[in-house]
Amino acid sequence: MVILDESTREFLDALAPGTRKVYKAGLAAFLTFYEKAGYGKSLSNFLDSVEADMRLPRRQRKRVARNVLKEFVRHCKAQGFEPKTVRAYTSAVQSYAGYYEIKVSTRYVDLPSSNPVSKKFPWTLEKVAEFMEMIEHPTIKAVGVAIFQSGLGIGDVLAQTYGDIKYEFEEGIVPLCFDLARIKTDVPYMSFISKWGVDTLRENLKGRTLHLDSPLYLISARSVEICFQDVAREWLGEYEGQNPCRPHSLRAAFRTLLGDAKADRDVVEFWMGHLLPEQNRVYHSRSRDGWRALYMQYEKFLTPVV
Repeated sequence: MVILDESTREFLDALAPGTRKVYKAGLAAFLTFYEKAGYGKSLSNFLDSVEADMRLPRRQRKRVARNVLKEFVRHCKAQGFEPKTVRAYTSAVQSYAGYYEIKVSTRYVDLPSSNPVSKKFPWTLEKVAEFMEMIEHPTIKAVGVAIFQSGLGIGDVLAQTYGDIKYEFEEGIVPLCFDLARIKTDVPYMSFISKWGVDTLRENLKGRTLHLDSPLYLISARSVEICFQDVAREWLGEYEGQNPCRPHSLRAAFRTLLGDAKADRDVVEFWMGHLLPEQNRVYHSRSRDGWRALYMQYEKFLTPVV
């Protein structure tokens, strides 16, 4: 586990909650890279090295900040991070240095374009079902179906524990409720998965001893992304830019297909964990069973005919 030092915690405490979570992940990724590359064991060490290099005469400088960041960007790309993630993680390092009044430029570190060439696949319900059938790994299939049927982001799906669903899962209540606060925004919300999602979840959990704190899905986001990438290459052949069938595209498909089904836009946004204006949140205030009844009106648009 990566342990962030006191200077890093001070910086993170100064940030807004949403930014803090992204930057914490970015700094943790940078520190992991920094240690494995043999540069040092703390982010403070990185700042010390940058400062020491800046004090040297021009001909003696090694341009530590620029070269280490360039190597970090190369590392992130090799790990398959999306361009926006690479840019966010690099920005986290730059902002951390800036907090301590050390200017770090990212001009020459070969950042990926902020507008990468890529398209999301034009999902239909039938195409989602076809793609999912090509995924042999039961856990990854369950994650994909959960993203599509609930509109959750992959981080929120992977953060679910057995305690979150235990009562309804064991009672056989369908649609099954995910009642949570979205990781990225801390917005309290709930969404659901129908019988298709529950069946794939049950297959994923088969044979496991479960406790309240047991993760529902014993898989990393990176492994899910790689699997989706492999299946997409088999399914589509070559493509330009990001994987058009990446897990996040199923979240977009959730919004699109429910929009086509004339679902209320604010309701869909609520299920996806997006922050609504205060007056809209009050208007759409419902009990869990009230939200479930509403979801049941639209689950046929998210459930393939078997």
